[in-house]
Amino acid sequence: MLFQQTVRRSLSSHFALGLALVLMMSACASQEETQETKIFDNEIVIDLNQLTYSIANEHDQFYSFIGVRALAMVHLALHDAFNAITPEFAPYTFEGGASMADPIAAAATATQLILEKAYPARKDTISMVCTKWLDQVEEGEAKAAGVQLGKSVATQLITLREGDGHEKQGDYTPMTKPGDYQYTPGFDYVWKPDFSYAKPFTLDSITQFRSPLPPSFESEIYLQSFEEVKTYGRKGSEERSVEQTHIGHWWAEFGEHSWNRIGRITAVERKLSLRETARLFALLNMNLYDLYLVSFDSKYNYDTWRPYTAIRAAERDNNPKTLADPQWEPEMVTPPWPEYPSAHAAVGAAGAEIVSEVYGTINVSFTMTSVTAEPPGAERSYTNLDTVANHCAASRIWNGYHFRFATEEGKKQGRQLAQFVVSKFLVPLDQGEEEELSHN
Repeated sequence: MLFQQTVRRSLSSHFALGLALVLMMSACASQEETQETKIFDNEIVIDLNQLTYSIANEHDQFYSFIGVRALAMVHLALHDAFNAITPEFAPYTFEGGASMADPIAAAATATQLILEKAYPARKDTISMVCTKWLDQVEEGEAKAAGVQLGKSVATQLITLREGDGHEKQGDYTPMTKPGDYQYTPGFDYVWKPDFSYAKPFTLDSITQFRSPLPPSFESEIYLQSFEEVKTYGRKGSEERSVEQTHIGHWWAEFGEHSWNRIGRITAVERKLSLRETARLFALLNMNLYDLYLVSFDSKYNYDTWRPYTAIRAAERDNNPKTLADPQWEPEMVTPPWPEYPSAHAAVGAAGAEIVSEVYGTINVSFTMTSVTAEPPGAERSYTNLDTVANHCAASRIWNGYHFRFATEEGKKQGRQLAQFVVSKFLVPLDQGEEEELSHN
């Protein structure tokens, strides 16, 4: 009996000790999980992207470089701040380390400084959102280090981009020979005709990916492209299907809208980490900024007419096979800049290239609407990013904006730049080490 009581007491004691150990380990694991979730949850990156996007869109609907520049700077700051805490990718510009810094405090501080510099009139909104995140961080050394890190990263980027020429307009006078760009209805000006002074985020020169000469009037590809947009891009065309019309209007929005939205949706659905999400948006937006430089350098270098002018004045192109239609109008109002190559097609292809690189597959699914959808709020679903790029490009033909040869060149140009950006900037550290070893 005494032996049994002793055994029971011993077992009870061991059970209590074991239970205490289990509970302690569970508490530690729970604490570690909470800390891990805090570090790697991407909610703050999504929220700060939405803040930057909304302010930029409300400011001028992205009709200037201020918005895409702000998006690129904010996300490069987030990328470099997170990377200073735990290095995972190559930094963009900030080389310092701050392993004890709180990432939330760093992100909120950097974003606030950059956005208040870009949009001083929106300080109240910017402060409200960024303070909301700062208030979630417990006071202490980690928060203080995070705030200091955010200030350092933001200040370095702001200094780097001072005087980068993003707000300059330039001068333009339309030429008059056949094929030269002419103003189209609704506009007596062009947008950003001179990028020679603009500073890229990634390029050595804005001519680095300049397009080749567009096809001549006598070529078969010009004739085919002419006939296609004349038929399918005409306002109210009966040859264009309901689906083509829907795609044309749906993809009419600027790339700043669509690719930041695609980034937000897919980053949430795929549970991308904090650092991966910051990198995704940084790649998308600095590529977008530089792609506009590259595309518009080509546009103004070749200075070619839009379908609106080409179809109405076809008797001037010395090609007897292109018949003029003086009454022809495009499905949507033509943007005020030269035709070749298509910047929109370039943006779509580049976005597809970057998103597929981040996720490691072209098969990325999402459902969303667009700001130009008809009817408003109409959704489209995609499962393949190549389809996204092709629809984005084709929309410009079905809207009457572009010839197919311009959209094909745009896709090629966009992919070339995107491949350059993802191979040279913000690369995974293990990839960079492998490349360095392969060169030795």
